[in-house]
Amino acid sequence: MKTNNFFDPDRFFGLLKQDILFNFKFYLSFMVGLSIGIYVFSYLLIRNVDPSIPYYMIAYDNLQNILLGAMMIFIGMSFPAFRNQTSTCYFLLTPGSAFEKMLVQLVVRFVLFIPLALILLHLGTLLAIASMQPNPKSGFDPLFVDSFNFRSYFFDSGFFTLRAMRDLALLFLVFAGSVFFKKYAFVKTLAVMVGLPVGLFLVGGRIYWTKIYTDFLTGYNFIAGLTPLIIGILLFSLPWTYFTLKEKEL
Repeated sequence: MKTNNFFDPDRFFGLLKQDILFNFKFYLSFMVGLSIGIYVFSYLLIRNVDPSIPYYMIAYDNLQNILLGAMMIFIGMSFPAFRNQTSTCYFLLTPGSAFEKMLVQLVVRFVLFIPLALILLHLGTLLAIASMQPNPKSGFDPLFVDSFNFRSYFFDSGFFTLRAMRDLALLFLVFAGSVFFKKYAFVKTLAVMVGLPVGLFLVGGRIYWTKIYTDFLTGYNFIAGLTPLIIGILLFSLPWTYFTLKEKEL
């Protein structure tokens, strides 16, 4: 058995096929639930919008955050075999390198899931708009709702690019946490993500951090101020995931 090679294409695709077949019901049910959730939230958010507010503001400020939350949950549930001692042993003994096993999860959770989730968001909003009726009292007319797209989010300079980097850093962080923690990995990772800024707030003092936030870290400046941390997470999350997985195999 070729278990010591860093990467073998046949073995990698075998692991990928095994993961998809074994978790097919979960993946399918999650996507169905996500599709329904996107439609419902899209309908509620768009239907109750003030006609004077451009639709893209709702898309970026509400729907994108909802989708990010769903992505974090799905990616935070990577390496499901580690949630049970028996399945953990089976997973670690399965022929394949640590890199191949990590790459399988990256392909499923990032390469396949994220683009599909974005497509579902686009289709869900279009379906929600198509199922609406004009409301003369509020002045709402679905014909004048701007079409939804992520072009500004991914390609425009400034705030949206930093926001995309932030979201990707969060996803990489929960991905690393899914290997680092055993049970309730996503909940524990989320607790760390929330606990760190709260801890800094308590240590630094309410007045000090409130002044920093008010004067410097609002809107664009807030995410810009976090850029070094974001870049650090992007650079070190995947190596951390790999070496943690490698350590579990020893």
